[in-house]
Amino acid sequence: MRRDDALILMAKAPLPGQVKTRMFPVLGPRGASAFYSCLLADVAGEAAGLGGGRRYLFYLPPAGRSHFLSDPFSRFQLREQAGSDLGERMAGAMHGAFSDGARSVVVIGADCPALSARRIRSAFRELSDGADAVFGPAVDGGFYLVGLNTAVPSLFPGIEWSTRAVLQTILSRCRRAGMTYALLPVEADVDTGEDLGALRVWLRSHAHPRCARTRKWLRSATAQITCRAARTSSGRRREE
Repeated sequence: MRRDDALILMAKAPLPGQVKTRMFPVLGPRGASAFYSCLLADVAGEAAGLGGGRRYLFYLPPAGRSHFLSDPFSRFQLREQAGSDLGERMAGAMHGAFSDGARSVVVIGADCPALSARRIRSAFRELSDGADAVFGPAVDGGFYLVGLNTAVPSLFPGIEWSTRAVLQTILSRCRRAGMTYALLPVEADVDTGEDLGALRVWLRSHAHPRCARTRKWLRSATAQITCRAARTSSGRRREE
């Protein structure tokens, strides 16, 4: 990262019942919160290890600020997210970083365990090499990273988030605006109980990023996940 680069981590405080809601059938609210806390801390640790530049953590809800006052978040400037949907919140965060003097801004979340410091560096490199935008495509049709060299207010409004058309809609807007863009390797977000199995397989075949907290949590929670999954499956059979 160059001194005038800015990295933004969009985060939620891992409060039970407010994060990873699609994992509740398998993990329950507290388990989903604990899992998200591990994902978030691992991604923050990767980002904190980058040299140079500014790091921002934009958080929700406002009352969750206290969660981000210690490591691995201590190297981030904390700011509240503002906006009615993800697009408005990301656009507002990027506008803030550009207003602070950033030349390039990259935004990440905490849903993709494969997101490493090396991948983030690659995103900034694409921007410094001349791309107007860079995206990290997700398997589900969204993206795990987005970077811009200038604020583009028309890029995110009206997007139907959490659908398979998200990234393609934004890329189409880039083309209409005459923007060049680069694509990083495709990776998987972890959003549902079914994604946990794929995550286990991925972690067995990848030593990096370390994802130390996530790996430890998965080892300790395997029995709980199996039990909940069995009860859910049994309930479905009875309903049929």
